[in-house]
Amino acid sequence: MRKNPGLWLCLLMFMLMPSLVWANTLTIEDVDLPEPGSAAKNADVSVYFDLRAGEQAITGITAENCTVLIDGNAPEVKEAEMIPFKDGTRGVGVLFIFPIAKNYDEESFGIRESIGNLLKLFNRDIDVLNLIPYDSSATSTGWHKASDGTTSKTLSEITTESEVLEPNLFTSFSPAIAMLKNLEGVSKKYVVIVSDAEGAIVGQPERANQMIGVFTDQLKQNHITPIVVGYSPDGAAAMTNIPLLKRIASNANGQYFQAERRDAFQAVMTNDVYNYIYGRYIYHAVLDMNNPYLEEKKYNLQLVVKTKTSEDKAAYQIAWPALKKDLLWLWLTIGISVIIIGGVVFFIVARRREDDEEPIVDEGPQEVCCATCGKVLPKQLYGFNGEFCLSGGLPDCPYYQMPDRGKIQITRGVLADTTFFIKKDMTTIGSYPENDIYLDDKSVSRKHAAIKTDEGKRYEMRDFGSSNGTYVNNEKIDRKFLRDGDILRFGTVETVFKLK
Repeated sequence: MRKNPGLWLCLLMFMLMPSLVWANTLTIEDVDLPEPGSAAKNADVSVYFDLRAGEQAITGITAENCTVLIDGNAPEVKEAEMIPFKDGTRGVGVLFIFPIAKNYDEESFGIRESIGNLLKLFNRDIDVLNLIPYDSSATSTGWHKASDGTTSKTLSEITTESEVLEPNLFTSFSPAIAMLKNLEGVSKKYVVIVSDAEGAIVGQPERANQMIGVFTDQLKQNHITPIVVGYSPDGAAAMTNIPLLKRIASNANGQYFQAERRDAFQAVMTNDVYNYIYGRYIYHAVLDMNNPYLEEKKYNLQLVVKTKTSEDKAAYQIAWPALKKDLLWLWLTIGISVIIIGGVVFFIVARRREDDEEPIVDEGPQEVCCATCGKVLPKQLYGFNGEFCLSGGLPDCPYYQMPDRGKIQITRGVLADTTFFIKKDMTTIGSYPENDIYLDDKSVSRKHAAIKTDEGKRYEMRDFGSSNGTYVNNEKIDRKFLRDGDILRFGTVETVFKLK
């Protein structure tokens, strides 16, 4: 082994390969900040971001997974929600480039049909679409709103009557840059290129590489993201110049997909390409910015997204606007504090005088009883303000008569028969008292899991990456829909899920 250091290097690279392949990529694309002159307190901030593992967008991210830091400080979050990019107010511009040469007949290739099916998925007024069909020349059909159907109608009128046998992809580069460079009113620009690159060479590989280099430089300069689809229904053997297409995607920080059958091409267009454009998020948070107050200047905003497998970070430079700092709350707080402190001091002094005058009486151990059923509360539930009862949810419990969305009842231990009621769309579970269901046990994580319900129609259990796991009927789960009578276990705490 000492004589073969290369073998050790190979083994090390093999061990590291999975982490290199599956590394997540977090990108902040834009940040919406408060309007200049608005009140500093409770400032709205929206972070548009993209998180992917390889080519796939990571799904299931919630507001609880995200943290915003401004120059390393985490402001207090008053409210937070995760919004799909499709439901946001930022539009995209998408330009489709595809061949129309004589031998690219629609019956065999189905290029226009697959693009047409993808166009049907674009339906927002804020998105715009354009087409550049190419053979030995290329001309843009013009920008149109995605919602008005004009682009789909134009696509259906395009024919493949060209006498050119091998279309030249390079003829589309110049009009594509011109159209996307001058496009305004969108937050992101994409060029979707469909090609097998066969007609782009014409026996001049050096010339081809030179033109691709110029094209990708222009894409980066104008913040245009390429989505390249290498496609031929005749399989990989018919696509000998695929490295050129991959170079367009990689050099301009875009994405490459490949299809070697007509049905695969249809799936790539309506699934992979569509999800690459819209598989992004908007993290919207209402931040309390009065403490610390941010002056008007540039700051470094950092987004931290925690998933079950990793913690990803991305930074973005923001120009914080000039906001009005409301000091009324400060003076009110000081005044109220003085009154409260004075009252407390007066009360303490008065009680001490009473204590000096009255003999001390030993009243024995004090007990705390349930306000609804009168039973003595276990110490584990002292101070917990959530909705629960010790009667097991039986009709003698006042809560039993109230409308609810199901309940969880502990079946073992000192808290056996304690019933927690599900009355929210998202009910959190954990060993931290601020949870809706409080399980005071060392095996339960601070924020262990949650039950999400859509107005009581379905109930979905979600694990929050807990240390000891969440189990439904002895099956460890990440997410699972519940049924009446399911046995739920959080760490070692066993419960049962019930419906009325």
